[in-house]
Amino acid sequence: MKAIGWLLGLLVVAALGTVAWYTLGPHAPADNAGDEPAAERDDRIPVRTAEVAPRTFETRVESLGTVAASESVTVTASVTERVVEVLFDDGDAVTAGQVLVRLDADEERAALREAQVQVDEARRELERIRGRVEDGVVTRQQVDQQQSRLNEAEARLEAARARVELRTIRAPFAGRLGLRQVSPGALVSPGTAIVELDDIATVKVDFAVPERHAAAIELGREVQGRSSAGAFTGEVTAVANRLDVGTRTLTVRASIDNPDLLLRPGMLLNVRLALDPVERLAVPEGAIQQVADQHFVFRLRDDGTVERTRIRIGRRDPGFAELLDGLEPGDIVVSEGVSRVRDGRAVRVLPAPVAPATDGDEAGQ
Repeated sequence: MKAIGWLLGLLVVAALGTVAWYTLGPHAPADNAGDEPAAERDDRIPVRTAEVAPRTFETRVESLGTVAASESVTVTASVTERVVEVLFDDGDAVTAGQVLVRLDADEERAALREAQVQVDEARRELERIRGRVEDGVVTRQQVDQQQSRLNEAEARLEAARARVELRTIRAPFAGRLGLRQVSPGALVSPGTAIVELDDIATVKVDFAVPERHAAAIELGREVQGRSSAGAFTGEVTAVANRLDVGTRTLTVRASIDNPDLLLRPGMLLNVRLALDPVERLAVPEGAIQQVADQHFVFRLRDDGTVERTRIRIGRRDPGFAELLDGLEPGDIVVSEGVSRVRDGRAVRVLPAPVAPATDGDEAGQ
């Protein structure tokens, strides 16, 4: 039994030796067989770059404004009278001069007919006596007196016609009506609200601008607004003469087209006004390194190395900064991978990332 144990032990030792010989000996695979030679390895730092090019920068003023109709009125009666007929429904679109309500005008129409009769009678009498002047029966003075009577009768007729017209309430301008406040048979008087009328095909928005921007506001400048109804575009149409002493702000009025009538009076609107647009060189914000109050970028040289360059920046736009000094148009700066770059090191410029294909592009392919 001991001989068999020794034999098994020798066999195990021989097997281990064979494995070690093949693993560590001349037949062992080289560790660097799949690697590139050290001389061909690219040690350059991979980065992406951007070109220094002009871009429009502007000062954006944001404020809150309230929508108001371009024309708005509460329709009321001018006299105390009973409503006979209501000729509109809630929310109707009306034209200028359209009849909305008729009031009781029977007495005024009777007075109108009486005044018309008096005018006709005075006119006939004037025509009759004019033909008697040459015969000497009627003097010129009598003709003039009759002419005055005719004029007075015509004035009374116009007054009677105006009183009848006051009993017919019309829309003063084109627009959209609100909710009806009266019914047939109701007694209305001056100041009684009948219905609200708003012209909202174009709306007005008043908003406040800080005093420091007052000098830069110009009529006709574009205004962008956003509300719960969506985004809208308009222009500055008026500027207040005086600043608010309490807030030191200037009230600016903008006009916004509202063809779909989505904006309603009283709605809150976020207003954005762009001032002082100027075209300046720009660098991506990702290319800028800030040290204390100084700013630096890595400019790409012709030999493939980078140079740490100090710059001065001004206003910022989403993703970009205004370049005031330090670079020239056409310079190339490192925009991605800045944290790994060092002054004087060689870099490897990666291609720009490819935008992902949309569903429509995939369908076309």
